[in-house]
Order: sequence, then structure tokens, then C-alpha cells
Amino acid sequence: METLLAGKTVEQNRVEYKEGWNPNDIIHTICAFANDLHNVNGGYLVIGIRAEDGIPVLPPQGLPENRLDSIQQEIFQYCNLITPRYIPRIEVVNYENTGIYLIYLWCSAGDSGPYQAPVDVYAEKGKRKDKRMQYWIRPASLTVAADRDEIAELFDKFNSIPFDDRVNRKATIEDIRRGYLEDFLRDSKSSLVDEINKSSMQDLLLALEAADETDTGLNIRNIGVLMFTERPDKFIPGAQIDLVKFNTEEAEGSDDFFEKTFYGPIWKQVRDVLDYINTNIIEEKVVKIQGQAESERYVNYPYNALEEAIVNAVFHKSYREPEPVEIRIYLDSIVIINFPGVEKHISQEKFKTGKGRARKYRNRRIGELFKEIDLAEKQGTGITKILRELRKNGSPEPLFEMDENRSYLETTIFIREGFTKTAMSEKVSEKVSQKDSQKSEKREAFFYDLLDNKILIENSDMSELEKTRLARLLAYVEQLNGHKRITSARAAKILDIQQKTAARLLAKAEKNDILESEGKTKNKSYKIKNVS
Repeated sequence: METLLAGKTVEQNRVEYKEGWNPNDIIHTICAFANDLHNVNGGYLVIGIRAEDGIPVLPPQGLPENRLDSIQQEIFQYCNLITPRYIPRIEVVNYENTGIYLIYLWCSAGDSGPYQAPVDVYAEKGKRKDKRMQYWIRPASLTVAADRDEIAELFDKFNSIPFDDRVNRKATIEDIRRGYLEDFLRDSKSSLVDEINKSSMQDLLLALEAADETDTGLNIRNIGVLMFTERPDKFIPGAQIDLVKFNTEEAEGSDDFFEKTFYGPIWKQVRDVLDYINTNIIEEKVVKIQGQAESERYVNYPYNALEEAIVNAVFHKSYREPEPVEIRIYLDSIVIINFPGVEKHISQEKFKTGKGRARKYRNRRIGELFKEIDLAEKQGTGITKILRELRKNGSPEPLFEMDENRSYLETTIFIREGFTKTAMSEKVSEKVSQKDSQKSEKREAFFYDLLDNKILIENSDMSELEKTRLARLLAYVEQLNGHKRITSARAAKILDIQQKTAARLLAKAEKNDILESEGKTKNKSYKIKNVS
């Protein structure tokens, strides 16, 4: 507030001072700041202070204290008349603790415009209300209705900004995890790797164009949320992968299934779900052919085809819609669903043969960053690669399904002939038999039931809840973690519990001779104890 009233840093054409509460002028100005015609990142409104030639007159007169709540309520009420709906940030300020109250509105540039508001949001008694909608702009320090050319310019402005490149008003730099940011930079072999230890997180985000620097701090773009936050779905609903594995032919008609949701940065979601599928679903067969030196090798589902299908789903889904990417694993197929489907100008026939090309990408920044870590080629080659990998493996052709409105895309990868359609695969059975053979008097007996990813830990002094939690951790350590070690911090994330609760669970498993630890306190990690 001191900065605004002193006229420093922030350009005066981005600040509007109002002596009193005038609904029409103020709502028009809010709408104009949201439209942000000249890309100056919106502006600020201060109610309760008079201005002369754009300069605030100090000390301010202020607003009656008994009117502060009602004015705020009316601001919300009249902002609902802005289309699309737009609500600025509102704060009541006690000027220099003098008991003079001002209302401060921060009107950042909108993401879903262009915005329009009625000529009259409020009409005095005896005056007819003008309900005509206008696009309001600020070409200089005045708020005016846009003319035809300016309206066209507004539409061009908003249509040219993909959702993943827009600012997320809910996220702050505190929501960004530096570990994810550094992992991404190392994986991408970026030249920024050399600057990691010397650069602030703000500098790294700006270099990746995952944030915008403003006179009030840092605005995180949606791409920054999707790529570098712990839970993107908390800021962008649906930014997750839901997996369900059915264990019987009845599928949806049965209660015998396993569900798992993959959270974290979207590039990590892709890798984690592929790790799960590679460990628990994909099997290889080696067939000796008489009279031939080399054996024939093939898998039930080719990894590269599934990788491409899942990456496509995450890359091309609309993050404006709250529906997550879905992966449904049946006994004879894997179905990947994303919302919506491909653009209507691409014919289904061309798309199914890999010949369809998008005119523009729905999420251009996701494509750019996925390409950096070799998750996407961004050349419209995804379907061609799926077809090539399936044919190389001898698998059936995939099935691509969309409705007439292209509201979804359903990609079905069928199991290769030669694999039994049973819930317990040979690969899983082999793991179970190996674990059953490793009995020890010094270690609690535990039985791996990989059908639903639970491990029942017998003869221990743990509660049923602790057994279930430990089961999930052991499955993770045994199957997914290449280093076969786990920390209390990682365990807490997997189980969605507090770290101290996870630490107690790991310590109890060590006491029961199930895990063994290495290191001390914060650096302590655990692994499954070797059996003699």
C-alpha cells in the first residue's frame, strides 16, 4: 500500500484511486484490468482515497468502518456480473494504523477472457438500468468500452495463450519443490544444471519460463504447477492418473479389483505408472523354435507402445477439465482414457493410421518440457510409434474410440496371443513362490499377495492398520524402488501420513526383524532384511 500511495515502482496508469464506493466505475475498471489489453499484468484499485491528476491526496479520507463489510459483499455481488466470472483479491487496510480504512483490490490479468460487464451493474432509483454488456479496457489511465478492433485484439490475445502457459492464481513459489525442479534439470541435461547451486529457485523458474516476475513478486504459471509441485491436482483438479486393475473377467461387475492414484509432477506420474505396469503387468515369453538357433521373444504388452499411449494421454488432456487420465487394466487389455479427444478437423480414419496432424497443440509447454526429458517427440508421431511397436511384437491392432463430440479418447491395447488371461500371471506367481521359500526363524513370516498389492505380515505385534501400511511399503521397496531402500520422508508420502508416524512404523518393522536400517536420524534409510 505504501508503494502504491507513493507512486513508486507501479506505473500510475495501473492504479485507480476512488474516493468512495461507486459500483459502476469500479466494476468496469476491474473488468478492464482483468482484460489487460497491453499485457501489463492487470492493476490495482484503492477505494477511500481522492486523487488529483492521478496522484493520491494524503492523508486519505477513508471509508466508514461500519460500511467495510457491506462494500466487500457488494463487490463480490457485482463481480458475479462479469463474464466470465472474475473476482479480484480484496484486502481492508488500516492506513498507517490511524483508524482510516481503505479497501485495496489487486486485479491481476485474467486467464479466461476476454471479460465483459454490464454498462450499469447498479442503477439509482428512477433511472433505467442499462444491461448491455461491454468489453472494458484501459488504453491509458482511463477505463473505456472497447471498440470493434480492440475487441478483436482481445480475442486474439486470449486465444493465443494455452492453458498450461497461463498464470495460476492459487499457487505461490512456496508450493514449488526444488527437488523436483533440480531432478528435471538433471534429467534434461540442461545447461542450467551448472547453475543449480548458484541460482535461486526464482531464477530457475524464470529461466524455464514456468513463472512470471511482477512488481509484487512471482506469478507461477500452470506449467510450473504441473511440473514442479507435490500435488498439482490441488491447484488444477484432475491433474493425476487413476489406475484400476481388474482381477476377474467380470471386471466392473466384480468387487475384485485394485485401485491406485498417481500424484506428483505429471512427468513423475508417467514414470511411476510405467514402473508399476512394467513390474506388475508386463511379462515376457521365450519360445524355442525347432531348427532355429535363436529363440522367439515377445511380451504380453510392449512397453514402448504403452509408454507412448500414456504420454499422449497426459500430454493432450485438457487441464481445464477436472477429469483425470484413467488407466483400466483388464485380463486381456489395457485401456487408457483421456478427456477430451482429438480435434474435430482430424478424421478418425487418419488418426487411427497415424496420419492425422494437429494444427496446434493443446498444451504446448508440456510438450516442450516432456521433450526435454525424452517423454515426447512433439512431432505428431505418437500413434505411428504405437502401431509400429505393436506390430513388431506381433500384437493385435489397437482400438481408438471417440464420440461424435470428441469429448474423450479411449485407447485400447490388447494382450498378445499366447498369454493366459488369468488374474495371477506367471511373472507374479514366480515372485510369490520365491518369497514363500525364503523363511527364517529370525524374521517374521510374511506372504506376498500381489493380486491387490497387499502383504499380510503374520506373527508380529503390529495392528491391522500397521500391517496394511507396512505391506504397501514392502511392495514399494521390493518392486518399484531401484535402490531397494526407503526413508521415513518417502514412506510418509507413499502412505499420505505424517513423517513421524512413518518413522515409528519403520522402527517397529526393524524391531520385528523385517527391515534393517542404515544411517542415523534424518539420513536413516531402510531395506528388507536379508534372509539366511
